[in-house]
Amino acid sequence: MKDLELRIFRFDSRQDYEAYYKPYVYNNYENFASFYDLLLQISDDDIYFEFEKNENAFVLINNKPFKLNTPLNKILQNEGYELKIEPLSTKRAVKDLIINKDDFYDRFKLISHLVSEEDRKIYEKYDYLYYTSKILKYLPSYLGDSFFYFVEQMIKKYPDKKESFLKIIKDESRGIFYHVKTENLALEQAIDFLKQEILKAKLFDETLLNNKEIILESFRSEFKEPSDIKYNFKDFNIGLFIRKDIKFSTKLEAKFISFSKNLKTSGFEFLNLDEELSYKIAADIILKAYDAGCDFLVVDTPSDFYMFDSCSKKLMQTSGREFNDFYIISHYEFFALMAGVKIESLKSHSLKVTLI
Repeated sequence: MKDLELRIFRFDSRQDYEAYYKPYVYNNYENFASFYDLLLQISDDDIYFEFEKNENAFVLINNKPFKLNTPLNKILQNEGYELKIEPLSTKRAVKDLIINKDDFYDRFKLISHLVSEEDRKIYEKYDYLYYTSKILKYLPSYLGDSFFYFVEQMIKKYPDKKESFLKIIKDESRGIFYHVKTENLALEQAIDFLKQEILKAKLFDETLLNNKEIILESFRSEFKEPSDIKYNFKDFNIGLFIRKDIKFSTKLEAKFISFSKNLKTSGFEFLNLDEELSYKIAADIILKAYDAGCDFLVVDTPSDFYMFDSCSKKLMQTSGREFNDFYIISHYEFFALMAGVKIESLKSHSLKVTLI
């Protein structure tokens, strides 16, 4: 039987300057029905360890939210036997897996006059949606995916208050139009419904939405992946910000690093809403690829190319970092380079293509 290896976030705001991850190993994990049971055992073994004694509370396991009462065998099937355990927000940690949720509850105050105290209990269940929202890192004032998911339910419960709810969530500086898409289908359906209702009621200036696709030279050609690869990019580190299901040939000897798994936006859709926010998001992505040692970044949508390449000078100004020795190419240009072809569009880049 495999050992269950855990690395658990540890931090005490009263005495620690920095957090650390403490290792734990268990080989009797079949005795624990739920993850909550395992944490109870850990707290027995380590009297200084603390977590929220609530089976319906959430923690992050390998960067994904799980309710504490989730069956342990389900977690092991999905995540394997090496688990990194963290609170929903490491920045707001008070003691180990316990966090300060004042910011989450502050959002509820905005609509407390429209709902009942009983409804608050429903809102409390969605803290994981609030803290796992990727935009929160860049826009701390964001109302929260939890807020919008809750509001959609309250509109169904109180249809006569619909417009009042919509006026609150359409906020131009931190509202629903800053939502970054997730893989949570129920959440996405709720968000789409609310956006449509806001626009239908003409409560929001639609010209602020940057949702038009742009045409760039780098995407005019539709070069296919060559069957005869002339250049296999041996010893290259290649960053990917890919939206579509594109798979590159196994003949390539490069190391690929994806930067689109966690964050599903380059900031393009927020350009008209908050230009600085857009540049902050794009700069963060490109610098992650740059600092990871990537030689260049491959993208597959014109809007992402526009943010990373066309706006590169703005990104450098926003971040205070230089990356003129880095560059961005479209997947079509990458296919062409694999075939040993330097297509004309490479000359139009703001960040000049080198090395190849």
